[in-house]
Amino acid sequence: MNKKPVQDYHTLNKRLDEVLAAMQSPDVSVDEAIALYKEGSSLVEALQKYLQDAEIRVTKLNTRDT
Repeated sequence: MNKKPVQDYHTLNKRLDEVLAAMQSPDVSVDEAIALYKEGSSLVEALQKYLQDAEIRVTKLNTRDT
């Protein structure tokens, strides 16, 4: 039940920051920007899933304690 995530939250968040910084570069081409956007969208989804899973785990712990 305690599956270790492929990447932890901080690693995903750091990569998202890097992607956002790269997208803001004036030297990024349209094709690169699209690829970065797609990667960023995937990272956002993974981060949301990570947080949802954490919320579920915390809720289970709270209901078990009461």
